[in-house]
Amino acid sequence: MGTKRSTNEEIDVNSDAVDEVVCLSDDGNPTTPMQADGSETTAAVETRGTPKKGMTFDSMEALEKFYSCYGKACGFGVIRVGAKKDGNTNVKRWQYWHCECGPGMSSNQVVKEGDPKGAEVQPCKRRRKSKKCGCEAGIAGYLNKDGLWEIHKVELTHKNHVPTPSKSRFIPSYRDVPKFVLRVAKDLMDAGVKQSQIYHALANQMNGFENLPFLLKDMHNVVGKERSKEFDETDCRAMFEYFAKMKEANEDFFFSWRVDEANKLMDVVWVDARSRVAYMDFCDVVCFDATYITNHYELPFANFVGVNHHGQTILLGCALVRNEDTETYKWVMREWLECMGGVQPGGIITDQSVPMAKAIEQVLPDSKHRLCVWHILSKVPRKLLAVKKVGEVHKKMKDVVYDSLSIEEFECRWIELIRSFNLEGNEWLNSLWEERSRWVPAYVKDTFWAG
Repeated sequence: MGTKRSTNEEIDVNSDAVDEVVCLSDDGNPTTPMQADGSETTAAVETRGTPKKGMTFDSMEALEKFYSCYGKACGFGVIRVGAKKDGNTNVKRWQYWHCECGPGMSSNQVVKEGDPKGAEVQPCKRRRKSKKCGCEAGIAGYLNKDGLWEIHKVELTHKNHVPTPSKSRFIPSYRDVPKFVLRVAKDLMDAGVKQSQIYHALANQMNGFENLPFLLKDMHNVVGKERSKEFDETDCRAMFEYFAKMKEANEDFFFSWRVDEANKLMDVVWVDARSRVAYMDFCDVVCFDATYITNHYELPFANFVGVNHHGQTILLGCALVRNEDTETYKWVMREWLECMGGVQPGGIITDQSVPMAKAIEQVLPDSKHRLCVWHILSKVPRKLLAVKKVGEVHKKMKDVVYDSLSIEEFECRWIELIRSFNLEGNEWLNSLWEERSRWVPAYVKDTFWAG
């Protein structure tokens, strides 16, 4: 039993919680950050001064760290926008960094002044698109003849936005949940304190939310991941005892699991004997859904669901997973497929999960993959919140999607819808257009989808 704590109990902030103090000079540029005890932090060494042409660094990583720390102190994010390699040696010679809300230059648009001959343009891969405001702040660095990385070009002026140090806490790459917060949050949650109350208590200890280097959702995510790693032995034992009892009652009951290096449970898959029999008759269409989550350990719950000859949904398999990445989904699908005798479903329906799509492509290559129309259209009010007449857009979009009988009709009506509401620049709608063959009924009607 955990020890009860009062909600108003003062949280002990130890030395791990000491926050960095960012100091600004008279001209607004960051100077050396100091800890509360007056000593320099690691970031202080990296953010001493502002970027200047001619500054040299031992490596590209050191240069990137310097500029990232400068961006954090000023209040803007930093991304790579392009690189260039020597065409003969394939060694990276040039790298470009930009304010994350900049125009997103491709490697063909970057400044070519002083580029080495024979340099080959290598576009930089981005994890996700970010909102752009046309900011031109950034730097360019190159590998000089002495083997050092030298800053070649600097643009410090920000356009269309004003970064301030307090805004760093809203930039994902700078947000971090310290270990002491994780320990405190877990202890208080075990005592029945809500995460929102813990977050407010931490903010009071740090003299304001602006001094916390993370948001509430960051703490929620980190605590959830840690909880999933520490799957309680009692619950684990009870679950496997249940599986063993089911296996003893019917040898066709299937379950499989795997653990990490620390022998902690990672993922588990189980399928009832009745589900295995039903799948042999109703393997035409399967829906794989991982949008559920358990309460205490916050482990995502995934399930395989089919439809029988009465139009009723039938459960075809379940899984608890620690991570929602491609590798995890591949393992789940491989185990489930082995349980079902290697028979791939005719079609599989999922939400817009990139890791899930990659796993299906590799494990179930013979299955036709379709995105759930309901999931996509349910996102419209949230994704287009800033759009005027979003209710009208939502209604007309449903009409266009469901009532278009041919591909040509859908494309004409969609283009007309986008133009009539001036939504040509909406990135989310553009991404839906690019994936239209995987979710619009007019494109997938040649395949049986069980309604």
